Amino acid sequence: MGFTMKCLDRGFVVWFTGFPGSGKSTVASGVARVLKSWGYRVEFLDGDWVRRTISVGAGFTREERRRHLLRVAWVARLLARNGVIVLCSFVSPYRDVRAEVRSIVEEEGIPFVEVFVKCSLEECIRRDPKGLYKKALAGEIKNFTGISDPYEEPENPEVVVDTEHYSAEENVSRVITYLKERGLVEEAGSNNDDGGGDSEGSPIKRIIGYSRELHLRSILKALSYRLYQSFLISPLIVWVLTGNWVLGLKFGVVEFIVKIPAYYLFERVWSHVSYGYRK
Repeated sequence: MGFTMKCLDRGFVVWFTGFPGSGKSTVASGVARVLKSWGYRVEFLDGDWVRRTISVGAGFTREERRRHLLRVAWVARLLARNGVIVLCSFVSPYRDVRAEVRSIVEEEGIPFVEVFVKCSLEECIRRDPKGLYKKALAGEIKNFTGISDPYEEPENPEVVVDTEHYSAEENVSRVITYLKERGLVEEAGSNNDDGGGDSEGSPIKRIIGYSRELHLRSILKALSYRLYQSFLISPLIVWVLTGNWVLGLKFGVVEFIVKIPAYYLFERVWSHVSYGYRK
C-alpha cells in the first residue's frame, strides 16, 4: 500500500483548553493519530513537554502563565506557517490570554480552532491522574486551576467536546468532523480503505485504538454470560448428576447471585486494558 504525505501550503492551529485532568491530551493525541494516518504533518504540543523544554522554569502566576502561553503561540504560528498542523493542549485558564494567543496565530492568516474540553471540576478531582488536585486541596500547590486559581470557560469556542459523558473516540470524531466541514482537512481515500467491510468499527476507532466500554455494556456482557451459564449449563449438570432439576435450578440461582458481581468487575477491569485489541 502506498502512503502519500500531504503537504499543506499553510497549516492551522487547534487549541485544546480545559481543567487539569479533563482529557485534553487524550483527545488531542487521538486527533493527531487520525491526521497523521491521513498523511498530514502534525505536531502535538502539551504543557508538560513545553515546560520541560522551551519554557523551563515557567511559573503559575497569571503573568507567568501568560508569558508561557504566548511563547507557545509563536512556536505554533511558526510551525503552521510552514505547513504543519499544530495541536496544542494547555489548561490556558484565562480568556484574555487565549484571545492573545488567537490574535498571534490569526495575524498571519493562519486558521485557529479553539476546542473546549468540557468536564466538571468534580469529575476532574475524582480522576486526578497525577495526584495534583489532592496536593492543591491540601494547600501544597499554589495557583492551581480550579482550586486556588479560576478557570474561565470559553464563550464562543469552535468546538466543544464532553469527556465526562462521551468516549474518546466520539470526541476525536467531533473534532475531525469540524475540521473536515471547515475544509481544513480531507479524509484519505484509498489509504484508509482496505477494500472490504468495516468489520473492526469506524476508521477513527481503528486508528485511535480501543475505547473504554460503557458500564451498561459491561453489565449486559456479564448478565448474558451468567444467564446462559447459571440457568442452562449448571442446572443441567446438577440434574444429570442428581436427577433433581429443582436442586439444579436452586444451584443456578445461587451461582448467578454470587458470580454476577465478580463477572461485572472483571469486565470493568478489562475494559480499561488495551492489550489484545487490534490497532
